[in-house]
Amino acid sequence: MRVLFVSSEIYPYAKTGGLADVSSALPKALRDKGVDVISVMPLFSVVDTAKHGIKKSTISFDITLNHHIYHFDVYKKGSIYFIANSVLFERDAMYGSYKDNGIRFGLFAHAVMELAARLKKPFDVFHLNDWQSALVAYLAKTGLKPSPRVILTIHNLAFQGVFKKSCMNDLEIGWDAFTMHRFEFYDKVNFLKGAIAYSDRVIAASPQYAKEIQTPEFGCDLDSFLHGNVHKLSGILNGIDTAEFNPGSDPYLHKRYRSVTAKGRGENKVFLLKKLGLSHPERPLFIFIGRFAAQKGVGTILESIPDLAKLHINVAVLGSGEPYYDSNFKALQGAYPNISVTLGYDEELARMMYASADFMMMPSVYEPCGLNQMIAMAYGCIPIVRATGGLMDSVTDMDDKLLKERGCGIVFDKLDRYTFLLAVARAIALYGETGLFETLKTHNKRVDNSWATRADEYITVYQQRR
Repeated sequence: MRVLFVSSEIYPYAKTGGLADVSSALPKALRDKGVDVISVMPLFSVVDTAKHGIKKSTISFDITLNHHIYHFDVYKKGSIYFIANSVLFERDAMYGSYKDNGIRFGLFAHAVMELAARLKKPFDVFHLNDWQSALVAYLAKTGLKPSPRVILTIHNLAFQGVFKKSCMNDLEIGWDAFTMHRFEFYDKVNFLKGAIAYSDRVIAASPQYAKEIQTPEFGCDLDSFLHGNVHKLSGILNGIDTAEFNPGSDPYLHKRYRSVTAKGRGENKVFLLKKLGLSHPERPLFIFIGRFAAQKGVGTILESIPDLAKLHINVAVLGSGEPYYDSNFKALQGAYPNISVTLGYDEELARMMYASADFMMMPSVYEPCGLNQMIAMAYGCIPIVRATGGLMDSVTDMDDKLLKERGCGIVFDKLDRYTFLLAVARAIALYGETGLFETLKTHNKRVDNSWATRADEYITVYQQRR
C-alpha cells in the first residue's frame, strides 16, 4: 500500500501544535508496519534546511492558474518532501492572518498533486490533515482516474479555511462545486467543508470529538453538514511517539529516569524550580503548557490565579497565543512567589516541566484529542482535565475503576473557577496520599498511548472498500 500523507507541519521541521507531532509519529508508525508512506509539507521560512539536512531535489515545476504562473521547487529529506515557493511560504508566520491564505494553501494543494504525478508510482491513499491540505481531496477526486482513496483527519474543526468565493476562479475550482453540499459556506468558500464532501472517510481526532462536532455546541456551523455525512465520519484517538517522549532517554532532562517513582523525578523538580525562581520542592507542582487561547480554558486559569497563589503549591505556566491572554499572563511575571510564567515556547523547558511536575492542568473548553495529557502521563505527571473530546477518551477519574487502556487523573465537568479550584483541591489531597499517588503514576506510565494500535486503525480505514 502506498500512502501520500499531506500536512502543513511536521515535527521537528515546523510546529505550532499537536498536528506537527501527529504528522511525524503516525507516518513513522505506519512505515514500521510495512506501509509505504511519503509525507509532504510546505517549506516555510521557519524550516531550517541546513540544521535538518534538507536538500533540494531534482524536481521543480510551474503551475498556471487563472493566467498566473507559479514556480515551485521541491526539497527532500528521506521520505519527506517540502514544497517551496518564496512568495507563498516565506512569511513571518506559517499561517497568520494573511489575506492570500486561500491562494497560499490552495496552490500548495495543486503543487501536491503535481508532485504526486512526478513521483510516478501511483498512490493508493491520499491522507489529508485539516484545512491547509483540504483542497487535495477535490483535486484528487475530480482529476485522477482511477481516483485514490481519500482520507481526511480533522484535528480542530474550529479552523476551516474560509475565503472569498473569488478563490474559485483563482484556484480554478469548477463552479459546479460551489453548492451547499460542497464548498459553499454563507456565500464563501470553505476548504474543509469541500474536503468532507469529497473524501471517502473523515476521521476526527478522537471518538468523543467525532460525536461532539455533530452538535451545535462544537460543530462550528458544520454540525448539520457533518451529521449528513455521518456515514463516513468516525474517530481515532491520536497517540504519541513513545520513543520521542521517553523520560528514560530524553536528552532535554536534567536527570533521566525509567520509573516514574524514581528519585530522578525529584531531582528534576528541584532543578526546574531553581531555574524558574520557585522554592519549596516538597510542595506539589502544577503546570500548564500550551496555546493561550479560549479553547484551552486559560481564562479559567487566569481567573483562579489569586486563589492558587494562596495555596501551598507551585504553579508553572509556559505558552503564548492570543494577545489578550499574552498580556494578562505577562502581567503575572514576578507577581506571586509561587507562580512562574514563561511566554513563548521552549521545547527543553516543556520537557523539564513534564518530568518535574506533579499535575498537568488542562481545563479545555473543547479538546479534539490533546496530546499533553498523554505526554504528562508518560513522564509521571497526573492530568487534571475537563471531560471533553479526547480528554474523555484518554483519562478516567481517580475515583473510578482503573482501566488498562486509559490513564487516570482528576476529571471535572463544569468549566468555572469554583469547579476548577475544587479539582485542584482534590489534587492536593491526592498528593498527600503517597501510596495512591504513586500507584496512579505507575498505572499511567503503563498505559499504551503509542501510535502502534492507532496506526492499525488507520490501516483498516485505508483498506476499506468504498
